[in-house]
Amino acid sequence: MAACPKCQKPIDGRPNFCPSCGASITIGSRQDNDALIGRIIANDFKVEALVGEGAMGRVYQAQHLTLKKQVALKVLRPSLVSDATVVKRFEREAQAASRLNHPNCISIFGFGQEDGGELLWMAMEFIKGRDLGTIIAEDAPLPTARIVHIISQVCDALDEAHSANIIHRDLKPANIVCYNHRRTTDFVKVLDFGIAKITDPGSDYQPLTRDGIVCGTPAYMSPEQVQGFPLDNRSDLFSLGIILYQTITGNLPFHAESAVEVATKIVIEEPQPPSRARPEWSYPQELEAITLRLLKKKPDDRFRNAMDVKAALEACMETLKARHDVSLEMSPDEVADLLAGDDAPVEGAATLQLSTDMIAKAMAAEGLLGGPMPRTSQPPRPSPSVAPTTPPAPKSSPAPAAEVARAANPASGAHRLPSATPSQATAARRDPAAQSNALMTGPTTAFKDANEPAAPNRNLVLVVAVAAAVVAGLVTFLVLR
Repeated sequence: MAACPKCQKPIDGRPNFCPSCGASITIGSRQDNDALIGRIIANDFKVEALVGEGAMGRVYQAQHLTLKKQVALKVLRPSLVSDATVVKRFEREAQAASRLNHPNCISIFGFGQEDGGELLWMAMEFIKGRDLGTIIAEDAPLPTARIVHIISQVCDALDEAHSANIIHRDLKPANIVCYNHRRTTDFVKVLDFGIAKITDPGSDYQPLTRDGIVCGTPAYMSPEQVQGFPLDNRSDLFSLGIILYQTITGNLPFHAESAVEVATKIVIEEPQPPSRARPEWSYPQELEAITLRLLKKKPDDRFRNAMDVKAALEACMETLKARHDVSLEMSPDEVADLLAGDDAPVEGAATLQLSTDMIAKAMAAEGLLGGPMPRTSQPPRPSPSVAPTTPPAPKSSPAPAAEVARAANPASGAHRLPSATPSQATAARRDPAAQSNALMTGPTTAFKDANEPAAPNRNLVLVVAVAAAVVAGLVTFLVLR
């Protein structure tokens, strides 16, 4: 059984895409047998190396001899040159891409033919980076801020294309490349307008898709695209929803062994919410809501355009910053680990809360402090979106760490931690005035390991020591006031 070159998951049969991650799967020849390597195309492009290939052609790294810069040279497969429709589609890709003038869209430098029309080529920007499919396979789970940063740039590229009356029709992780550009990490380029649809055709425009024929990568098609219905910009938004779903779960929302089964599920099956599909990763509910809205079957139920999607993503980030959400500083798997109890992981965006009284009692149980820390006369700063923490136990008899955790959430077992959707996890470090009643995430292992043997491990000792330093600093601050 073969494995996907992107996600390494096993693949049955010989499909042209991975059922798990959607990556294209092609069987290529060795570079040392490629006759184009070393050749000069159009008297100006010296072919240096093969860097990728797809169903329609190959992409080479080449040197622009006049400009002295690296370019990417896309060459149509020789076996397809005799197909007039494929040749016309290759030309239309150059025409569509040349309409776009945006930093997040690939730029075209030239287009032409060689060898009496037997060799069709297209010169474009050479981007040395990783496509989003590779990033998901190698780096997942991605932090929320990184996902929003990448997808927002894709929205900008789509807005540029849609404003130029172009529907991409083949948006997928393999066509989204990220690289470091000056001071920006994960700078996005959207590639491959090979099957793009131009919606304002001129007088010489000829449709290339026959009735009853569907173009695109099955795993990323919209319901209307699968069924051959007329398309508008919202079809690309459905594809964007599939990409976003895959980014926050590592899997496709519609999974099957064949393209026909995938297409059928896209039309009739509702996707499982990401928080249930991958409960061991905890992403904010706001991000999940955006994803599921993009995946609505009816175009009218989705966002109106790419800029509306970007606005929703930016609003999501502002909400997370306003409530000091822990997901801004911790990876989704770390958040989920903190939220995990005795049973199944907590779904959605529930975020850990620990009051300073709880921390003080846990440290007192370890013999590090004499009792609960003193409180200032300043009243707590309530947040309407934060659930109140459990009141501290009586000060006269500090409870052991296990009992503190039990009292914090009695319904969930011996070491289940209290949780609520919003979080002020970093407020104690950022706002000294709120430290006396702040919520912290640092010393969580003192509660998670409450039922472990009495001997503390190195991580527990380190975490408790850091917490003790924070409390000692606060007490010194209060005494010196």
